[in-house]
Amino acid sequence: MFGTRAWFLIDLTFLATLVAPLVVVVSLALARRRRLDAHRRLQIGLLVVCIAAVLALELCIRLAGGSGAFLMHGGVRHPGLVRAVLAVHVTCAVATYVAWTWLAVASHRRFRRALPGSFSRRHRRVGRLVFSGLCVTALSAAAMYTLAFIA
Repeated sequence: MFGTRAWFLIDLTFLATLVAPLVVVVSLALARRRRLDAHRRLQIGLLVVCIAAVLALELCIRLAGGSGAFLMHGGVRHPGLVRAVLAVHVTCAVATYVAWTWLAVASHRRFRRALPGSFSRRHRRVGRLVFSGLCVTALSAAAMYTLAFIA
């Protein structure tokens, strides 16, 4: 897709990871304009797409023999650096997706009942953390992609 050594599924997952923070910015603009239904639908849709992409990638990695075998497919030149970037990327991504999923479930339970309400402040705070996590995940994914499939 991008003319690299990466498999098509990696390209799709990478694209979803890069686009996610941009879609969240659009979603936040909708929330600020009090278009809460659209904000909610966009967030849930994005979360589902991102989780599906990550699960498909994880399955592909497992079928390839694990992350080591998978990365060797890309002809990695700096395996130590790649493993360090991968550790940061996976840690940040997992924490972000757990927080994002919690926020989506908690918000869904309170939607229409308590808006705005006592949960709104926590929703914004956790939402900012999720957005920051998505940005760091996108940056670390770009570093990982570059090291593993371009450099």
